Amino acid sequence: MKHFTELRVLFAGEPVGLLVLDKRQYRFQYDAHWLQQGFDLAPQTMNFNNEPQLAKQSLFQGLHGVFHDSLPDGWGMLLMDRFFKRQFAWDRHEVTSLDRLAYLGTRAMGALEYQPTFPEDNIGESIDLGALVEDAERVLAGKSRAVLNQLRVLGGSPGGARPKVTLALAEDSDECVAGIAKLPEGFSHWLVKFHGQADPKDMGRIEKAYAELALQAGLEVPPSRLIQVKHAREQDDFFAVQRFDRIGDLKLHMLTLSGYLYADHRLPSLDYNALLAATAVLTKDLREVERAFRLMVFNVAMHNKDDHAKNFAFICGREDKWRLAPGYDLTFSTGMNNEHTTAINGVGNPTRKDLAVIAAAHGIHNWERIVVEVLRAVSGWRIVAKNYRVTKSSIEKIAKAIGSIEERLVSKRE
Repeated sequence: MKHFTELRVLFAGEPVGLLVLDKRQYRFQYDAHWLQQGFDLAPQTMNFNNEPQLAKQSLFQGLHGVFHDSLPDGWGMLLMDRFFKRQFAWDRHEVTSLDRLAYLGTRAMGALEYQPTFPEDNIGESIDLGALVEDAERVLAGKSRAVLNQLRVLGGSPGGARPKVTLALAEDSDECVAGIAKLPEGFSHWLVKFHGQADPKDMGRIEKAYAELALQAGLEVPPSRLIQVKHAREQDDFFAVQRFDRIGDLKLHMLTLSGYLYADHRLPSLDYNALLAATAVLTKDLREVERAFRLMVFNVAMHNKDDHAKNFAFICGREDKWRLAPGYDLTFSTGMNNEHTTAINGVGNPTRKDLAVIAAAHGIHNWERIVVEVLRAVSGWRIVAKNYRVTKSSIEKIAKAIGSIEERLVSKRE
């Protein structure tokens, strides 16, 4: 098997352009018809014309940020590398970004698709989540070189380090199917998160409590639920969240802040000022900027410090109208050195004054009301967490952390 040197890029099946690897450089050229009928996949960071173009920066091994967004992170990359090693004896350093995009084909997050693809095994429609969980645990523990085809296909596209799978869930039960080709009636696209090796056993319940508090704080978040899964001799509650890049079988284009600004999500590389500025440029809507500000306040108040550049995204349908994606990956985390990965006014542990500075810089005049609304929701942590059966030790640990943050954010007049 030879490595891929060019791929056709499609938007939900419609030709967008050609991506070529030549002399270790990736070049992309828009399709003429797409230039007439389509839209710029990454405004300001790509040229919307028919000239072949290199990426604006070399951060992603020379790949354009919008296409790098299609690639997974640690977990998906691990499964992908296992496939290449087993099928073609390719070591990781030999695999190109085009090989990886071809591997994903039509399964990437967002609306972009890539052809040609590697031949896919028929994984069937029926899904046994318990078997997938057990196989994921063996992979993480280094006890299995082989990977179930279902786990490889369903778990190969999502980002993040924790094991997870994308599948179709029934609206009125926990029945799940692959749903890759077409959704059965009564099903929708979801992402189910398993536990990482360092995660507490109630990780799923913690994230569900965070999702509930985010709703109460006025954030837009996708529908979510807990799924009980029996595996080996255990039973776990896993957090499941509906995919915001899918409406039925319709795919929506997604561009992360990392891909848009060429920001390394593995390192502290941005400030929330960049998120709000990017939101203003892409959406041209102050209401969307206020949503980004509210998301920032929630992350600060709820001690979600793993707020890296890939945990913010923008979505766009065929009508070329951008909006900030719903909040995702909202959960308790300590980040690096217990500081936010994305800084707030240049600091990793902000005060109310830092929030005020960012609000003033982006014309958010009702920022104090937003802070009050978020803190009011956050104050209900113990009640909401108890309702979702979070353990007492986790409840108190998180309550202590968010309590110390609240002291820095509350106005002396409140």
